[in-house]
Amino acid sequence: MPVDILALGEPLAEFVAQPSDQDVSPLYRQGFGGDTSNALVAAARQGASVGYLSAVGDDPFGQGLRKLWADEGIDDRHVTIHPDAPTGVYFVRPHASGRQFWYARRGSAASLYGPDDLPEAAIAEAKILHVTALSQAISPNMRAAVTRAAEIARAHDTLVSYDTNLRLNLWSLDDARAAIDAFLPLADIVMPSDDEAELLTGLQDPEALVAYFRAQGAKIVLLKRGASGAILEEGGGSICIAPGPSSPIDSTGAGDSFAGAFLAYFLETGSAEVAARRAALVAARTVSGYGAISPIPRKDELIDLF
Repeated sequence: MPVDILALGEPLAEFVAQPSDQDVSPLYRQGFGGDTSNALVAAARQGASVGYLSAVGDDPFGQGLRKLWADEGIDDRHVTIHPDAPTGVYFVRPHASGRQFWYARRGSAASLYGPDDLPEAAIAEAKILHVTALSQAISPNMRAAVTRAAEIARAHDTLVSYDTNLRLNLWSLDDARAAIDAFLPLADIVMPSDDEAELLTGLQDPEALVAYFRAQGAKIVLLKRGASGAILEEGGGSICIAPGPSSPIDSTGAGDSFAGAFLAYFLETGSAEVAARRAALVAARTVSGYGAISPIPRKDELIDLF
């Protein structure tokens, strides 16, 4: 049975530093993350039918991710298990206004995923394919897979959603700009964060940033602005999306949960504005807890705010 939202990228084991006065040897709590996996969890918790395209290692982290997806109702039949390569890992030290990341993902199972691994029929049958620039950054193989998946999607009227998630500890700004600019004409929905968009374009005015991404061909642009909310543009003038109420302690996964929730509610309601306003509520709850996944709310927790 086809799913409505497919995501392609790298899932990761997550180690989050816990609040402590120990700078040298903090305690870490193990969980799971990865931007596309986070987005799918958010979409699934809002009631969407979702599936993943990726690869994990034949190791405890890969097994843990598969259990997570099973628990969340995420279809993982197109996730392969690599017999030799490991599941990627990242470490994060959070704080209210941001976070620091370190990765141990070189040679990971997902980094070896390439165009020949793509299930073309599944992409053709989905309503939305969600990919990110972070996925492009992890390896040439995955970068080629992201492009090919988008080409398959466009050929079959599957919408392509693109988060310009920028991690400059994975590639240079010049390489990121080149890859992102080359991909943008394939994207129907683009969801950049304002700080990343400023680095990529050299622009600072929010309206100019939105106009830049619209000019590349996107039907919908959602400029994520953290505590300032978001700006939505779909051709009829920009709309300011207010942030949801929050008590921020960790911004890890906030943009991912916003993206996944937006896609879920866009499919449910057909309204980008309604979807963006609901996604802002999801992101606000996400930053109010530790880790990328555990604080993401479910639809029934938010229904009174809609």
